Amino acid sequence: MSLLELVAAFPGTLILTDVSTLSGLPKTTAHRLLTGLARAGLVEGGGRNGAYRLGDRLVRLMHNSAADGWITALARPHLENLTARIRETSYLCRIVGHRIQVVTSEAPAAQWRTYVQPRVEMAPHAAATAKAILAFQDEAIVARALAEPLEKMTAYTVTDPERVRQTYARAREDGFATCVSEIDEGLGALGVPVREAGGRVLYSLGVTGPVQRIMDEGREERLAALRDTAAALATTLAFGSAIAARTEDARPRGGEGHAPVP
Repeated sequence: MSLLELVAAFPGTLILTDVSTLSGLPKTTAHRLLTGLARAGLVEGGGRNGAYRLGDRLVRLMHNSAADGWITALARPHLENLTARIRETSYLCRIVGHRIQVVTSEAPAAQWRTYVQPRVEMAPHAAATAKAILAFQDEAIVARALAEPLEKMTAYTVTDPERVRQTYARAREDGFATCVSEIDEGLGALGVPVREAGGRVLYSLGVTGPVQRIMDEGREERLAALRDTAAALATTLAFGSAIAARTEDARPRGGEGHAPVP
């Protein structure tokens, strides 16, 4: 835990010598412990003069277990600005395990709010925001997401897992995903990944509305606004995650009137 806290405090900065010096451990002991953490997916990097950072498994756990409160509070101003800019409903999604869920949304008109309520699960094969996240996950997660029967919601819904994987490949190449009448006929959506500094994608940002309007000649302007907001959100959520982790660490362990558990 001490080594994880060091790596979390100096992400992508500490090399083995630094870890040994700061922890007071012999270099061989620090290397052995870091190797074990790396095998468990809790840290990444290292090697000859390579810097360590928190591993994908640990970062996912931190975000998956996080209450929506701080995420919503930090994301809402970004969504408000985005909705005001493009005058369409915007929403933030995140991956929890292999499922994609809405975190929060902002709508210029009440009639669109029902489509993107918090905690609504997005269809992995049809929703633009689900595609924008799953396109950047490893095969094990994708396989779990597509293992359950894929519902044919409209005539335009793709339910063949291999064809869905092809849409993920296009989303990776294009940097965005679409939903064109695949969930509700006449409803369209655009989704972009929220990329962390290291390229990890745990969130996506979307806009939705009538398909003719979402996909009209203003689509590139909407995508530009989505990308700008996604970049700003990536920075904000990274800071928020670090603060939330520190807050959790600062909470007393044990019950009232008892000494904290070391």
